[in-house]
Amino acid sequence: MTTPTPVLTALAIYEAGKKAYEAYQGIVAFVSLGREDPTPEEEILAKLDVLHQDFVALQGRFDEVLEAVKQAVRVEQQAYVLGLQRDLDGLRGRARTAMDELNSWVAGGRKDPLLRSSADDNSRIAANTLLEGDSFFYRPDPNSTESVFDHRLAYIAYVYALTVRFGVIAGLNPQYREDRLAREELTRHAARLDWVFQHADQAIEPYTGGSVDPAGSYFVGYQCVDRITGFDTGHDDTGWRPGGQAEYDDARAYYADQLRADMRVRVGLAKLMAFHDTVAYWAKDPRTPGWSPWMPVEVPDTMAAVTAASDRTGRTVLVWRDPKKVQLRATSYDSTATAPAWKPSVAISAENAVREDPKPRALSSGPGLVTVLWQGKDGSIYATRTDSRQPTGWLAAPVKVSGDSTDISYAEAAATPGSVVVVWRDNGTLTLMAAFQDATGAWGAPQPATPAGAVSLGSDLTVVCPSPGVVMAIWTMNEHTVHSVTYDSHATTPAWSAPAQIAEFPGSDFPATIHAAGTGDGKADVVWQGKFGAMWNIHYDGGWSAPVEITPQHLTIWGQPYTIVPAVTGDRRLNLFWQGRDSRVQTIYRDPQQPAWTAPLRLGQPWWSYAELAAVPMTAGSVSLYRVDFGSEIGEVQKLLTSFYDTATPSASARLADARALMTRAQTLWNLPGPLREEAIARAADGLAIAREVVAQDPGYRATLASWLVVPVGTYLLAAGHYDEAVARLQEALGLYDALIQEQPDSDDLAYKKAVTLVNLAQALWAKPDHTQGAQRAVEATDLLRKLTAKKPSYRAGLASWLVFPAGTYLLGTRRYDEAIAREQEALGLYDTLLQEQPGSDELAYKKAWTLVNLAQALWGKPDHAQSAQRAVQATDLLRKLAAKDPKYRPGLGNWLLWPTIPYLRQSGQRDQALTRAQEAVDIFTALNGTDPATYGPKLDQAKKLLADIQAG
Repeated sequence: MTTPTPVLTALAIYEAGKKAYEAYQGIVAFVSLGREDPTPEEEILAKLDVLHQDFVALQGRFDEVLEAVKQAVRVEQQAYVLGLQRDLDGLRGRARTAMDELNSWVAGGRKDPLLRSSADDNSRIAANTLLEGDSFFYRPDPNSTESVFDHRLAYIAYVYALTVRFGVIAGLNPQYREDRLAREELTRHAARLDWVFQHADQAIEPYTGGSVDPAGSYFVGYQCVDRITGFDTGHDDTGWRPGGQAEYDDARAYYADQLRADMRVRVGLAKLMAFHDTVAYWAKDPRTPGWSPWMPVEVPDTMAAVTAASDRTGRTVLVWRDPKKVQLRATSYDSTATAPAWKPSVAISAENAVREDPKPRALSSGPGLVTVLWQGKDGSIYATRTDSRQPTGWLAAPVKVSGDSTDISYAEAAATPGSVVVVWRDNGTLTLMAAFQDATGAWGAPQPATPAGAVSLGSDLTVVCPSPGVVMAIWTMNEHTVHSVTYDSHATTPAWSAPAQIAEFPGSDFPATIHAAGTGDGKADVVWQGKFGAMWNIHYDGGWSAPVEITPQHLTIWGQPYTIVPAVTGDRRLNLFWQGRDSRVQTIYRDPQQPAWTAPLRLGQPWWSYAELAAVPMTAGSVSLYRVDFGSEIGEVQKLLTSFYDTATPSASARLADARALMTRAQTLWNLPGPLREEAIARAADGLAIAREVVAQDPGYRATLASWLVVPVGTYLLAAGHYDEAVARLQEALGLYDALIQEQPDSDDLAYKKAVTLVNLAQALWAKPDHTQGAQRAVEATDLLRKLTAKKPSYRAGLASWLVFPAGTYLLGTRRYDEAIAREQEALGLYDTLLQEQPGSDELAYKKAWTLVNLAQALWGKPDHAQSAQRAVQATDLLRKLAAKDPKYRPGLGNWLLWPTIPYLRQSGQRDQALTRAQEAVDIFTALNGTDPATYGPKLDQAKKLLADIQAG
């Protein structure tokens, strides 16, 4: 049978969004790991190439979309559609060109800056053209002169171009989230995706209608049409149901939400929503809290009934029922590990040993202890727990905790520090039974929590610990009332209290299931989904409150298996999660000391099928959610997905790692050929901004901040000619070192780093130009290093170098000749001493020659021309010996002969020596000109002219 055109076009849009979304998520996953092997560019290019190949494979479907859009307009309007497609193909081609250019740049060793720049430009133009051009998202209306919204053609091109653009941004700067301009660019695209979604969603028209019979029944008819694709669900109805106007209104609201949700999935808008959420999240400032998009978890097992627990900060344990093996399996993830990754799953029960219902429960009663409870095929309650002594990390065999009774149901559990309790209903005696696990993991014998007959077969059950050592078992009776018993382990003789009614359900709005959570401070909450789609709550704070609606009506889905998942974070925030009528995960929360719940927040896109959620508190304020997407008739495969609340409060060490990555990136860019130094400076500035945040949080990192202010930030700014900024950064570093030295006055390391800062500050001031201050800072640097050298002779070479430059050079430049001479002579003495210790060191010999040539210039300025000429001759004589051993010194020898040696000899009346050295310079540059005439040809001309002048004079 031929697939209808609306279905084909919907599938094409769905697949385009899916492939772009997967590529975008793949790039995010790689960048967020901070890996350097393979390099970011290579890995991201691989992801983009997969995207391109996927789009090539989908071209046949995209052609069907084009044909469908053509058929939606009159014949004379089809030329416009074809022109639109040509323009969109051009933008996709431009994005593809950006990929090719980036690929060529990487393959060529990252040596051609034009390729890199062109890739950046082409990717930006392709994406931004679709960002700004509304006309791409409209087509002619065949029935009027107006245009109508139709995103299908433009959306295919846009998600392709945007994913490529993101890949280029992340490839060129993996720490792009610290770059304000990159965040703003991606935020604009997130807003554009929302604009596309809002307009496309307006074209989905669910219809509900029906009738109410005064005799006490109603029926609802429903249908949904997407005006863009033409997708039509066809008409259906509920048939007559018992109920009145309230039930009728609620049913209409339910079907309107459900029809829209299903259509969003069918026509690809759910993928668009997921794509938007991903772009928006990774475009936000990392200092801004918020929920992450739903992301895949790389766990290959087949899963059902997922539950989760955390026994310490950063560690999550996932447990699920494998429906194929009918057993429980577990895995774990530790975000604090050096290389975080999900561990291979292990079996924690035998095969064919686990009932499908109730859902297993994973709980933690303390660090290193996670307990899992479930009902076996024989009806008994079993438990296992983590055990580091076992190869699997779990007990070798589960423990039966329910005794001999097997006619039981509704096993519920709760944990408090040092203890786990499980409660179940004995169906034979209509008694609630309980068993406790102690801090060692050992289980006690089952004990009755209620008298016989206290519960009914229709009772629902939940268990909660409002404070450490206190347990409440809560159950419903006859769909009308709520009852509880309490166990307080702190009592002189701990025992379960007598059953007491704690609430009555309002009207006929009784729940299918109840759920409870304790905040650990003596308070607890029971919540349920009412029949008309509202969430209800009773609160315990020494006594129980009356039931109250805490959400609007027509929001939740009543009945099994639609459940509420509570999670209490370390700051005692109580979060509730559920899948709503719009097939999206929804949440509300209440903070401690706050009586009001927040308005419902929807997390992510709608899902095709229902799946129970697992929620695990991670850190103060943070929760991780897990759900299994079981796929749909569109062809998705089962996936485990996660979303988490990002509190945007990473540890100082984590943020410092981000800053260090930016500094490393800056260094990489600085060392690349081409005009990338400004980009390197920008990345270093991003890292510096993070380091300042870290220091504000933890002053213990001040030394790191000071170090980065000097290198690379200060040195890069100086080399790029940003002298004022360089001076400001170096002065900031100097202030930090002064403060640190006051706290640690005996630290030679801090004193040396201060001296390094002074030397760099001297150079920045000199270039500004502020020659007086530049010379002064250089002198201060050498004075400080001289003191260190007196204690540690290993600093002598550094002191000698700084005495020559910048101290000697800057003193000479400010005509402080005597001070310059004194420092050059001090350096000369240091090099003589070092050469006595290392007589074979060419490097030290060269630096002595360099010192002599600088001393010659200082003496000339004094003026002491005779001594000056002598020192210049000594410098060239020493360098001549080095050049005889290593030709790399020959250009330097030639240069020093041209200046200052020959001019000083001539002006001091030593013509013959000047003539000899002029001929030597001609010989040196004649030989060098033979290998590099562009560099040494002008030098040869200068030497020949100087020789001729001496001969003529």
